[in-house]
Amino acid sequence: MFLPDLNGMFGGGEPGLYCGLAFLLLLCGLCAHTLVSRQSAQYIPGPFLARWSHLWLAYHAYRGRRYKAVHAAHSRYGVLVRIAPNHISVAAPEALSVIYGQGPRAPAKSPFYDSFVCNGKPSIFSTRDRQDHSTKRRVVSHAFSSSALQEFIPLIHSTIGDFTQRMDEFSRKGEYFDALLWFNYLAFDVLSDLAFGERIGMLNQGSDLVEIQRAGDSSVQENAIALVDEREHLAAIVGIHPFLQVVYNSLPFLSGNKATSGLEELARRQVLKRLSSGANRNDILGKLIAARGYDVRSPNTDEVAELTSEAVTLLIAGSDTTSNSIAVTLHFIATNPRVYTKLMELLLEASSGQNELSYEQAKDVPYLQATINEGLRLHSTTAIGLHRSAPSGGLVVCGHFFPEGTELSVPAWTIGHDAELWGDPHVFRPERWLESKESRQYLLAFGKGPRACIGQNLAYIEMISILATILLRYNVEVRSQVLQTTEGFMHKPLDCWIKLSLR
Repeated sequence: MFLPDLNGMFGGGEPGLYCGLAFLLLLCGLCAHTLVSRQSAQYIPGPFLARWSHLWLAYHAYRGRRYKAVHAAHSRYGVLVRIAPNHISVAAPEALSVIYGQGPRAPAKSPFYDSFVCNGKPSIFSTRDRQDHSTKRRVVSHAFSSSALQEFIPLIHSTIGDFTQRMDEFSRKGEYFDALLWFNYLAFDVLSDLAFGERIGMLNQGSDLVEIQRAGDSSVQENAIALVDEREHLAAIVGIHPFLQVVYNSLPFLSGNKATSGLEELARRQVLKRLSSGANRNDILGKLIAARGYDVRSPNTDEVAELTSEAVTLLIAGSDTTSNSIAVTLHFIATNPRVYTKLMELLLEASSGQNELSYEQAKDVPYLQATINEGLRLHSTTAIGLHRSAPSGGLVVCGHFFPEGTELSVPAWTIGHDAELWGDPHVFRPERWLESKESRQYLLAFGKGPRACIGQNLAYIEMISILATILLRYNVEVRSQVLQTTEGFMHKPLDCWIKLSLR
């Protein structure tokens, strides 16, 4: 079962099979290495294979079900579970403030994030150095300040206007269609407009095909969504052990590496186009250029590389997570009639019965944001535990001491489905977010602590605006009550088939 899948993963045919076999041998060979390097407390239980090899975690990451495997392990072994020889998963709410805390003794990102480095330059997401991250965050924060976000709102509404024109076409047809694709197109166009001052144009063309320059100056058409998915999936697997990263980096023909180079080329082209446009500083990249003091007339190679790295992060984080979150939240609303009815009454009241609502009006409907938070909790867009390394001198978590270098994480899916924390964790009940403001500290969709996603406020603006627009303008019907999902780095739906009709 595993080998045929590996054969497909590596491109099929005899070369693909040989690569798959080599992959298995390399992964199994890690056992000897981990016997020597294993540092964390020996008494922590876990799946037998996970105690001695990274194979267990890598396999479940490859299958797109790591979060489920870790959750099942916690159900069997308890709060502390060894999910790799030197990686302990801690399913305890009180561990969040320790593992993802602030201050000089706070754990840093682990080597897992090296697999997300693009173009040879760590971005604000992938950098592990505390000082480097602090510097990058100060620079990038200008682009996501309150004043900057206010400037972006009219641009977001303009792109949503183009989106509704396409949705009107589907409503007239009265047929089911995969809305997830269109949420991706919308998110890509919004993000590219805000980041580079120009939309990629997916909504207009009804496709995510983009032109990529490959080796030898050959130009090919690639699906941008597939590039993001393949790149995320590859990074989530090889990040589990540094040796895997070295091996994969040496095999540029693998589909995941091709996806990475494709995204880098797409981002670099956007950066160069943005630099050539000169003085306009109102987009995100322009604000970064201004904050760094780069001369747009003659940027050096390192400056272009750094901007490209940040542009790749923007393209992935700003499109994939937002579109997935909109799809799953809309699905939860449409499959829960009580919530749907209550939310519609509140939106219609806020809009005075009209079929549109500005962001400023929509954000003042608390139940809408509560509904979004409940969708983010129940689906867990980031379902895995984000990797951290115990600092010098070790770290005490839940009464247990872990030596320096021990990888630690808190599984977001398990925390989001903790019965003691939520009472009825499998029920879609937005009211819980209005009943207790303390619940917000346990929502891990955007990470936690000083490394939390800097663009989360922008994501909320998009989600609130888009969901309010869809719900007020259309009647929504889903084809299936069950939403099938998978996991690369992010947890995402496979599709979202809906039918729309104008209200």
